[in-house]
Amino acid sequence: MTTTHRTTRRAALLIGGALLGVHMTLAALSQAPLSPAKLVYGDRVAAYLDPYFSQNWQLFAPTPMSDDRGILARATCRDGSVSAYYDVSAAALEKVQSSRFFPSRDVRIVSAALQNVTSSEELLRRLRQQQTNDKKPVLPPLPYEKVTEKEAVKTLARYAWDRMPAACDGRPERIQVRMYVRELPPWSRRNDPSAEDEVMVKDFDWVKREELR
Repeated sequence: MTTTHRTTRRAALLIGGALLGVHMTLAALSQAPLSPAKLVYGDRVAAYLDPYFSQNWQLFAPTPMSDDRGILARATCRDGSVSAYYDVSAAALEKVQSSRFFPSRDVRIVSAALQNVTSSEELLRRLRQQQTNDKKPVLPPLPYEKVTEKEAVKTLARYAWDRMPAACDGRPERIQVRMYVRELPPWSRRNDPSAEDEVMVKDFDWVKREELR
């Protein structure tokens, strides 16, 4: 191996290692607790990581799921008509249950994106809850929270578009995602016939077809 080849190889290794180090640092920052650095650079980090490198480590005692959540989607056609809602989550679950030995991982795409939409820093959740209890103005979403939600919604809309081939004859102009979260009665009221579910629904903004490519 000539000196030139050694130099080129070392340079490539150094550059590759530096790029990998930067990537890992950004990924770690996205999962780190709230800090001044995250407040300043969080939105840029989220824009870089989503959707292909999004992280959801939940290393320290993740909050267990105690609800049923999923998405519906509808499309706007070229003639201005709007399709009926399509139950994206139900179709994904049916696909998983149809193959017990080699289940589809599609349902994880939806659940991971929904976690990015609904999750936030523990400190911010407590602050907003306290402001709500005190009937004070609630802290609006921070820039990095807005970017994370926007990218998550685009991921959901892109996935829904792929699962709605019959909508608008396969040529929808826009996709709208509706998220639902059904809070189940607590275990302590499992035998209470009067216990009812609580359903929260949120309609996200329409996403144009060009943004899904």
